[in-house]
Amino acid sequence: MLLGAVLWKNGWIVLGETQSVVRMTAEVVALLLLMDLLMYFFHYGAHLPFVYKILHRKHHEHVSTNFLSLFVLHPLETIGFGLMMLALLIGYDFSVVSISIYLLLNLIWGTIGHLNREFFPASFDRFFVGTTRFHNQHHLDESKNFGFYTSIWDRVFGTYK
Repeated sequence: MLLGAVLWKNGWIVLGETQSVVRMTAEVVALLLLMDLLMYFFHYGAHLPFVYKILHRKHHEHVSTNFLSLFVLHPLETIGFGLMMLALLIGYDFSVVSISIYLLLNLIWGTIGHLNREFFPASFDRFFVGTTRFHNQHHLDESKNFGFYTSIWDRVFGTYK
């Protein structure tokens, strides 16, 4: 957050104006899909053996996930996710409203994904939604399902189960 404030203060990050509901919706969808892609690669990389031992193993001690599992992260993982967000904010002038909605959805989605209770019917899997069932499968088989919001990238890169 501090780095983001410095980048904003120095003109590297420019916050756009909220122009319309359509534009705001498009920005939120873009943030969800782009962050999902970046988080897929970051999460996949966190499972490389030498990185996993240092960064990500503690998170996977929660085989049966619960509401705390989302927050069991190494500080470098948290910084990595923040840097991905900053990269997107440097690349495009998202509005404050769009960023705020995205961050709220991120918190809700992450919490739901780790509750060990499915909120969506099984039919949602065909809509490429990253359901609780989808993420729990990752905690059972760590070589599959690296996506966060969707299963799109797992399907594209052959890691979907």
